[in-house]
Amino acid sequence: MSDQFTIVEGIGTARNLVFATWLKSYQTSSIHAKGIPKDLFFAEHHRLIERIFERDPVVRLAVLPDDHDVVLGWVVGTPGIVHYVYVKPSFRRYGIARALLKPFGDKFTYTHATYVLRDLYPRLDGCVYNPYEAHR
Repeated sequence: MSDQFTIVEGIGTARNLVFATWLKSYQTSSIHAKGIPKDLFFAEHHRLIERIFERDPVVRLAVLPDDHDVVLGWVVGTPGIVHYVYVKPSFRRYGIARALLKPFGDKFTYTHATYVLRDLYPRLDGCVYNPYEAHR
């Protein structure tokens, strides 16, 4: 935890924010999504995220300490699996992603690979990329 942000559990009123930022950031920052027409991607990936949420995932939000309605970043996962982590670009490099990922341990499976994640890959030594876990 930091005096710049606080981590809270649960999605609360941030559901729409999580869905929107997940879809938009993955569509623009994933080689997987680049070749898919936008309308098709958004419709199908929205359904995939809905299925992930049906499994009652862990949702952790990084928020301002004095205003929990201001979300700086978030992570969605299940035990041992990180489906997606997102931090607003202007708040990156403050340790937010690291704090959000802490409960998942040093070695976890992740289901969505992005260009940002690829740049961080040496820090993910021992983690496994398995996109099929998102479909289970």
